[in-house]
Amino acid sequence: MALTVGQLLAGLPDIEIRGDSATVITSVTADSRQGGPGVLFVAVRGTGSDGHRFLDAALAGGCSAVALEADRLQEMAPLGIGYSGAVILAPATRPLPAVLSRRLHGEPDRALWTAAVTGTNGKTTVSYLLQEMLDRLHGPCGLMGTIRYDDGATSVPAPLTTPGGPVFYEWLGRMRDNGCASVAMELSSHGLDQDRTAGLGLDVAVMTNLGRDHLDYHRDTAAYLRAKARILDLLRRGPEPGGTGRPGTAVINADDPHLAGLETGAHPTLRFSARPSAPGQGVDLQVTSATLALTGTRLEFDLRGTTLAVDSPLVGRFNVENLAASLAAGVALGLEPAACAAALGRVPQVPGRLERFILPAGGLAVVDYAHTHDALAAVLDACRELTAGRLLTVFGCGGDRDRGKRPLMGEVAAIGSDLVWVTADNPRSEDPAAICSDIVAGYDAVAAPRARQRFVELDRAAAIGMALDEARRGDIVVIAGKGHEDYQLVGDQVLDLDDRAVITAWIGRQT
Repeated sequence: MALTVGQLLAGLPDIEIRGDSATVITSVTADSRQGGPGVLFVAVRGTGSDGHRFLDAALAGGCSAVALEADRLQEMAPLGIGYSGAVILAPATRPLPAVLSRRLHGEPDRALWTAAVTGTNGKTTVSYLLQEMLDRLHGPCGLMGTIRYDDGATSVPAPLTTPGGPVFYEWLGRMRDNGCASVAMELSSHGLDQDRTAGLGLDVAVMTNLGRDHLDYHRDTAAYLRAKARILDLLRRGPEPGGTGRPGTAVINADDPHLAGLETGAHPTLRFSARPSAPGQGVDLQVTSATLALTGTRLEFDLRGTTLAVDSPLVGRFNVENLAASLAAGVALGLEPAACAAALGRVPQVPGRLERFILPAGGLAVVDYAHTHDALAAVLDACRELTAGRLLTVFGCGGDRDRGKRPLMGEVAAIGSDLVWVTADNPRSEDPAAICSDIVAGYDAVAAPRARQRFVELDRAAAIGMALDEARRGDIVVIAGKGHEDYQLVGDQVLDLDDRAVITAWIGRQT
C-alpha cells in the first residue's frame, strides 16, 4: 500500500510537515540501513541508541521522508541542505513507526479479533491455547509470539517476542490478507514500553502474572508492572469498526498479588482464579477442582454460577493457571463458554513448555523455557506433584541479563531438586564459568538443600547427558531455560543446540 505523507499523518496531533506533503510513502522504518525511495525514516530516541544520530545515513540512503523530534531540528539543518524530501516534526517519535505502519497497512487490526497476552510466565502457552481455540471457534487465527509468527499461510521462527512496529503491522496485514479472522499474540514488557504496538486495538488483554524478570531493563518491579499494564491502554474503548464490535475486555489473574488490585479503569474486566477454593471477591471464573497426572489435567470451573469442565493433555500445576486464563479470554471475546472448554481440551503440548520425553528406563524428561526463579520453582513444584521419584534439574542463566536472578535460581534448584547440574544457557559476551559461579553462590547459601549434590558442567549437552544417565524409573529430569530454542548464543556466535534434540539423540543411543 502507498500513501502520501499528508494522508499518512492526517489527524495526528502536533505534527508539522515541512516540504512536499504529496510525497509518496511505501514503507516506514526506524532503521536507517533500510532507507531508499518511498521510505519514511523515523528517528527514535531509544534506550541504547538515538536514531537522530543516523539521519545522515537515512538521507544518504535516499529516504523520501524523515521524521524527527521537533527539538532536534537543529541537528537536521546542516544535513538537510539540498534535501528534497519531506521533513516531519513531532513532539515525540517513539510511537510513530508503529502508528504510521498501521496506517500504511490499512489498519489491519480492525479486520481481526485481537487477543493479546502479557505476563512474566505463561504468555507463550496461553497464546498457543488462544490460537487453537479461536481457530476452531471463529475461523483461521494468526499468531505472533516467542516461538513463531504465523500469518495463516507461512510460519517462521520468531526473532523477537514482539517485533518493532513496521514488522508487527506487516504481519497483521498478512494475516488479514491471508483470510485470518483473528490473531493471538504475546506482548512483551519491552515491546509495550517501546511502543512497538502503538495504535493497536485489542478485544481482549490477558495479564497472567508478574514475577522477577528483565530488571536489567526496567530497574525495579514497579517499573516492570507499569510496562506490563500498558497493555490495558490498547483495549478498544467502545463499539468501533472492527474486532468484535464491543469494548475491549481486561482478563486479570486475581491470584497474583501484583495484579489483584490493578485498576483497569472503565474497561470491562473479567477476573479469574486458578486456586480451587472459595471464590474471591470479584472473581468471575473460578477453578473449583483440579486433577493432575502425567497424562494430562482435568479441571472444573465455576463461571458466574455455571459449571464447566476441561480435560487437557497439558500437565503441571501452572498449566491450571494457563488454561483458566485462556478460558477466561474466550468468554471475554463472547464465545460460547462450553465450546471454549471443549476446544481447549484438544490443544496438544506446546513446544518447549513442559514438553515431555519418555525415557527407556521408565523415567521422564521435560524441557521447559523457565528462565526466572519463580518459573523454575513452578516447574519443579509441578513435576514434584506428578512423581514419587526424584527430580534431576539441569539449568543455567543467560549472559548480559539480570544478574540478580542467578543466585535466586540456584536457591530454587537447591530447595526443589534432588540432584542439580548447573550449566551454560546463552552466555553471550559473559564467561559461562562466572555465570555458573553466581548461580552456585545461591545454591550454596541454602543451609539444608534438598538436593544432595550439585555439579557444574559448562557443556550444556554434556550436562543433559549426565542427568539422563543418572535417571531411574519414576524420576523426572527437568531441563530448563531454553525450551523451544534450537541455538546457543556464545560470544558473537550462534551455535546449533536444541535441548530436545539432545534428549532424542540420547534416547536413540539407548535403544
